[in-house]
Amino acid sequence: MREIKSLVEKAKKYLRSAEILLKEGDYESSVSRTYYAMFYCAQAILLTKIYHFLS
Repeated sequence: MREIKSLVEKAKKYLRSAEILLKEGDYESSVSRTYYAMFYCAQAILLTKIYHFLS
């Protein structure tokens, strides 16, 4: 479960970075950070399903 929390925290960090980049007008980098935030969220969701299946 620690892995899931770590992935969610990483996603939050990337979203905060994306917001800053967006405000600075760096749209391309903001989109990239947002993409990775969603990627980490997807990983966390999949891990919850795996843990649920195994328990």
